[in-house]
Amino acid sequence: MWITIRIILLGFERIFGKILTKNSSPIISAWGFFGFSTLMFLPFINYLSFDIIKVSLISGTIYSFSFFLYMYALSKEDVSVVAPLYNINAIFLIFISFLFLSEKITIQKIVGSILMIYGVSYLKKEKSISSSYKNILKSKGALAMIISSLLMAIGRVVDGFLTTSFNKLGYSLGVYLIITIYFFTVSLLSHKNVKVHIDYTKKNIIYLLLGGFCNAYAYFALLMAFKYMDVSIAEPVSMISALVSVLFSYIFFKEKIKVRIFGTILLISGAFVIYL
Repeated sequence: MWITIRIILLGFERIFGKILTKNSSPIISAWGFFGFSTLMFLPFINYLSFDIIKVSLISGTIYSFSFFLYMYALSKEDVSVVAPLYNINAIFLIFISFLFLSEKITIQKIVGSILMIYGVSYLKKEKSISSSYKNILKSKGALAMIISSLLMAIGRVVDGFLTTSFNKLGYSLGVYLIITIYFFTVSLLSHKNVKVHIDYTKKNIIYLLLGGFCNAYAYFALLMAFKYMDVSIAEPVSMISALVSVLFSYIFFKEKIKVRIFGTILLISGAFVIYL
């Protein structure tokens, strides 16, 4: 039940994120999206402590860059491209964990990574595989999402070091609070006043609330799912949300998804091979 809730919320999250980036700068949309996500975490504010906030500065800084690029990617590229690329952090995690956590790189992980990389070629499909990858690299949105996924993988490793002695909900709120402060500060310096924040909120209040809810409680659902299933199952199953986002992108934005569905399935299959 909890993992199904997570899949649906993540599926909708990218749709609302795409809507929020329309006719707005990525930094303002990032502030709005993650600012309202932080508000949705307020029921868990009793888990927050000063020690958590201090520790959250590290991962919060990494995730700020990652999530800004995520919103930038949504503003520049189709949801049916961004959503699958969101999941390639699984590949980066293999090599980062090998370098910093001394985890082994197995044949299974290599096969899964190759399957995922091959799946990426279907997101900007051309007659040849090389041309398909060139299309991906030419897209500012797709390239931004790839870098975002790399930073996300680094953030996940940092989380592993920092969260062993902290409540995860309190830590999540701390990280989101740091991210929101960063985005607000940068957007304020960029636009020189808060009027743009107020106008943006008035214009997009419904989508900000819905997007913030989906973003925050998708993570909460994952934590709840961990009580009933192993991480090695929950993580790849969660990636099915990319397929949900791709289907929603056709319904809401009429994106061309026929070939991309197959690429997304390959990416998800590769993730299962890696984790299982």
